[in-house]
Amino acid sequence: MTRAWYRGDCHVHSHHSDGELSPARLAAGIHAGRWRPAMGNSDAHLAGQLGIPHTVVRATGPDPGALLAALRAGHSWIAASAGIDLSFTAHAAGRTAGIGERLAAPGDLPCTVRLTVRGVDGGTVTLHDERGPAHRATLRGAGAHTVEWGTSAGASGFVRAEVRDADGRMAALTNPVLLTGRVP
Repeated sequence: MTRAWYRGDCHVHSHHSDGELSPARLAAGIHAGRWRPAMGNSDAHLAGQLGIPHTVVRATGPDPGALLAALRAGHSWIAASAGIDLSFTAHAAGRTAGIGERLAAPGDLPCTVRLTVRGVDGGTVTLHDERGPAHRATLRGAGAHTVEWGTSAGASGFVRAEVRDADGRMAALTNPVLLTGRVP
């Protein structure tokens, strides 16, 4: 099954109007076996927000059924503009998982989390797990920026990314990559 990324105009509303996500709320949902993926919609609370951010969805096609299934699975991320693009994955023992997917790796096996972002000139990347911010990197200059961080399924049950521009505004926010110690 081939999947592609599709974009749509939206506003970040699943969390607070500034795009903040409660690590404790997300962790509680994930550990309970149910979580609500971050997504945008057309609601706006602050001046200048309507129609600016984009929800980017990895789906099998642009039809409503495929898009809704992908959104339910968390195969999406939010960008402040169409000029921002990113890739967010976790790797361990020859396996790779992307946004909204599960990476099965024994609890103590090293896992590398990798974010590549384009379209954000300067700013910061923060990788979050269930305890909150786990790793922070500074973006310098223009072009593609790649940030890597090492963890394990035993140390982090999930990892998600936030990218902020040089002024501290949210530029992108991902749904998590779920890390599990259960190997099929």
